Amino acid sequence: MNPRHRRALIPGLLVILLVIVVITALAREARAAEGDPTVDRLSTVTDARIPESSALVFSKRDPSLAYTINDSGHDPTVFAVEVSTGEVVGSTRLVGHKLVDPEALTIDRDGTLWVADIGDNDAVRSTVSLYALDEPVIGNKQTRPTRYRVRYADGNTDAEALLSDPTGDGMYIVSKGLLGGQLYRLPSTLRTTGVNEAEPVAEAEIPAMVTDGDYLPDGARVILRTYTGVHVLDARTWKQTWSAAIPETRQSESLAAAADGTSVIVGSEGLPSPIMRITLPEDQRAAMLAPASGVFDLD
Repeated sequence: MNPRHRRALIPGLLVILLVIVVITALAREARAAEGDPTVDRLSTVTDARIPESSALVFSKRDPSLAYTINDSGHDPTVFAVEVSTGEVVGSTRLVGHKLVDPEALTIDRDGTLWVADIGDNDAVRSTVSLYALDEPVIGNKQTRPTRYRVRYADGNTDAEALLSDPTGDGMYIVSKGLLGGQLYRLPSTLRTTGVNEAEPVAEAEIPAMVTDGDYLPDGARVILRTYTGVHVLDARTWKQTWSAAIPETRQSESLAAAADGTSVIVGSEGLPSPIMRITLPEDQRAAMLAPASGVFDLD
């Protein structure tokens, strides 16, 4: 191209770029007006022991804390993190079992912490495992968790989310599909002998590439995280009711619902790892009659 023509084109390209920026900004404002979430940075995890945080769940014994765990290639240790500071205040090493790829955490309505060793990038694991232990809270310790083996009724799959219904005994695994995931219902009573079978839930609308998820505390909705956003599903119909993009992080791996039902926190693999709060639109929040006693105020 003639240099003179190139110089003549540059101002025009700048104008086009400016128009694109303005239109994008206006579109974001319009989406926000329709209910896009507010995102606040709460803290940053810098502890060298957590280079690949792959899950988050709020403690029920102390809602100022959240638990996390590294995925494959690291010691099987659950870390307790103070959400407001990002400081690690507890570590619990799981002994007696060899974990392959832990990818999710949840706490059931009885206060049991579940570690989901369900990662399977190449879909070669005929069975995966769930590990149950008492909430460790703060301090350094080790424990031998109870192991439950699981297989999927429709064949091997990769998964990174474990959900526990706070209003019942149901637990679910959400697979990480490239074009869309699958929801699996676990038996209401898991057994330690033999293998428990997880059944697919056909009607569920699961987005692609789910990396974590949680129930909102009233049990009416489930919120799932993907690499690009968050998605809320009605927990009765498993249909999507809302979704939104959220700020990009290094690797969007974790999500936990706050006890008041108005927000979730999200984290990322890699260090430093930001912990961000996403405030949900009013029509997507949990219906809470009163705040839980002792709930930690993140503001």
